[in-house]
Amino acid sequence: MSKVCSACFHDNPDSVVFCEVCGIELSLPENSTSETPEKEQENYQPPSSLLAKQPNAPIAQFTLEGTSLLIGRFDPDLGPVEIDLEGFIGDETISRNHAEIYLENGFWKIKDLGSVNGVFIKKSGQTRFSPRISEPTVLEIGDELSIAKIRFLVQ
Repeated sequence: MSKVCSACFHDNPDSVVFCEVCGIELSLPENSTSETPEKEQENYQPPSSLLAKQPNAPIAQFTLEGTSLLIGRFDPDLGPVEIDLEGFIGDETISRNHAEIYLENGFWKIKDLGSVNGVFIKKSGQTRFSPRISEPTVLEIGDELSIAKIRFLVQ
């Protein structure tokens, strides 16, 4: 087993506490969410939408409905995506299949689908965005989400 650094993605031996390349502590970050403790589930209020933070955005709000929403840009070969960011300022940084928001055990989670420019989250109450997410992360009301250069408020 190994520990992948959330900052530089170096694959470290399981026995180390700090990344061998960049020196960051390898404990799970606060927003790490491959599994969410049951006690946190009791207080979890699922978000219902993503509110665009761009003035005059082509779509002001995306509703979270269903069980899985693909984020990206329309591709004639792959077809449409549920959250299409074409037309937003910065849409050239969005991959066709950039990320997925999905419902798992009552929690809305987001995962990067191998995009070029990444997904970043600023948890509610934090002053900075996390490093690029490398594993599925729970979305909570008040979080700020950055899909490459395009930002949303989780509501």
